Amino acid sequence: MIFKKMKNAFELLFSQVKYKACMKSFGRRSRIISPMLINNPQFIEIGDQVLIRNGLRLEVVDPQNAVVISIGNNVNIEQNCHIIGRVKVTIGNDVTITGNCSIVDVSHPFDDVYEKKKIGERISTVEQPVVIGDGSFIGFGSHISPGVTIGKNCVVGAGSVVTKSIPDYSVVAGSPAKIIKRYSFEEEKWVRV
Repeated sequence: MIFKKMKNAFELLFSQVKYKACMKSFGRRSRIISPMLINNPQFIEIGDQVLIRNGLRLEVVDPQNAVVISIGNNVNIEQNCHIIGRVKVTIGNDVTITGNCSIVDVSHPFDDVYEKKKIGERISTVEQPVVIGDGSFIGFGSHISPGVTIGKNCVVGAGSVVTKSIPDYSVVAGSPAKIIKRYSFEEEKWVRV
C-alpha cells in the first residue's frame, strides 16, 4: 500500500515536471504513465486531473494549428490508445477512453496508383477535425475516424468503428457504428432507436 502511494506520487511529480516543460500546457494533477510515443508535444494541451495509462501513442503530424490535440479536464485514457492529429482532435471534459482505442483526424489517400510514396506515408491535406463531447465514454477497442464529432454524454460500444458524427445523448455500437439508443428528455429515459 505504501509502495503504491509512493509510486503514484513519483509518477505524478515526474509527469508534472516533464510534460509542463515540453507541452503547450499540462494541467494540475495530470499524469502520463509510461507512454510508448509522444510526437511534437509542443502542439498538445492537457487539462487538469487527467490520467493517461501505459502504452499511449500521442502523435501530431504536419501540424496545422498551434494546438492540434486538446484534452480537457478530468479525462482518463486507458492502456494502449493511439491518438493522432494534424488539424484538430478535441477531447472534452469528463471523458473516458478505454483501452486499445484509436482516434485520428488524418487519412491516407490511395487514389493515385502511380504515386511512388507508400500509402502509409501519404497524408491527406483535407481538414477532418475530430471532437469528443463532454462526458462521453469510448468503449474498449473502438476507432474514431477522421471528421467525426461525438456529442456530449454519448456511449460508444466496445469494438465500434465510428465513421459518422453522433448527436448528444446517444449510444452507438457496431462496425460501422449505428445509433441504438437516444436519451429522451420527454420520457426521462434511454429509448431504443
